[in-house]
Amino acid sequence: MFSDIGLTALRWNRSMTSNTPDGDRRHTASTTSIFYAAVTLTIVAALCLPSEGRAQQSPRSACDKIDTQFAVSPTVPDNADALRKYERNVSGLSSDVSTVMLGDSLVEAWPKDLSATLGAGVVANLGVGRDRIQNTLWFIEHDRERLRQIKPKTIVVLVGTNNIYLDKPCGVMESYRKLFGEIRSLWPGGTIYSIHILPRGEQMKGAADNIAYVNSELSRRSRELGIRTIDASSVACGTTPCANYKGDLLHLTPPGYEVLTRITRQGIGSP
Repeated sequence: MFSDIGLTALRWNRSMTSNTPDGDRRHTASTTSIFYAAVTLTIVAALCLPSEGRAQQSPRSACDKIDTQFAVSPTVPDNADALRKYERNVSGLSSDVSTVMLGDSLVEAWPKDLSATLGAGVVANLGVGRDRIQNTLWFIEHDRERLRQIKPKTIVVLVGTNNIYLDKPCGVMESYRKLFGEIRSLWPGGTIYSIHILPRGEQMKGAADNIAYVNSELSRRSRELGIRTIDASSVACGTTPCANYKGDLLHLTPPGYEVLTRITRQGIGSP
C-alpha cells in the first residue's frame, strides 16, 4: 500500500542504480539509505492519517464476533497523562457529589462555571481527553471501588466521537450498551443522560451518516439501554467556520459550551 510519495521513491531508487561489470545492478549506500527512509516515512504517514481520512463503514454493516469483542473490551488509555487524570479525578471526589460527568475531551474541557450549573449539588467532571468508550469502560472497571463511594443522582455522558472513525456503528452501539450497563451497576440510584455525538468536520458533515445512525439508535433503544438521550446537534452551525467550534471543527469554543450547557440543562430538567 504505497502512496504517490512511496511510488516516487521506488522509481527514484530504480533510476539511481548502476550495472556492475558482470551485469548485476547495485545501489550506492547513500541511495539505498534514502530509499528506505522514504518508504519508512510513507508507511508512517499512512498510519497517521487524520481520522476524517479513513474509509467509513456503512452505518448498517453487521458486526462479527471480533467487532463485538473489540467494542466491549475495557481498554487502558494510550498515554500516561490520561492515567494521571483518572487518578487526579478520583482522588478529588467528595462524598456529596450529586452529578457526575463522564466522557472525552469535550467533557474535560467543559468550563467549570458552566458545568457547575448542571446539578443542584456538587458536580464532578471526570472527563479525560482522547477517551474512546472502551477507555471510559476501563476507568470504571479499574476504579470501581473508589467510584462506589459516591452516590450521584445524575450521570451525564458525552463520549463516542473518538470511536466514530475507528469502529463500525454497530460496534459503537455495543460499546455504549456495555458502558451504560456498567454505570447502572455502579450507581443504580442515578439517572443516565447520554448526549448525542456532536456534529463535526467541514460543513459539520464529518462521518455524518454514521453519527446520525448511532444517535438515532441511542434514542430508539433508550428504554432498553436504561438512559435518557439529549440531542445537542443545534450547537453546530449550518456552515463552517462556526463560532461554536474551534478551528479543528471538533472541540467547542466558550460560546459553544454556553449553548451545550443550556441544552443539557433543559434535557436533565435543571432550573
